[in-house]
Amino acid sequence: MVSSVTFFKALSDPTRLKLMLQLREQDMLCVCHLTEHLQQPQPTISRHLSHLKKAGLVTCERRGTWMWYAINPDLPQWCQDIIYRMPQI
Repeated sequence: MVSSVTFFKALSDPTRLKLMLQLREQDMLCVCHLTEHLQQPQPTISRHLSHLKKAGLVTCERRGTWMWYAINPDLPQWCQDIIYRMPQI
């Protein structure tokens, strides 16, 4: 269960917020696509994704060399409502 403090703390970083907004547009995205879209180095994106995963907001799976990420489908409904209703930034 994701607490409201954990949820909002994870999304308080602009890069993590942008990652979540990008992930909501696709079922699953590779780190390589996210680095390209956000124009940030792979280690930076991976660190932020690790934070989101630890907070329970995203899930991941390895496909070959790359990790693929998606919004956690088991998030509470209130979390999903916020993520999917946020305006694009």
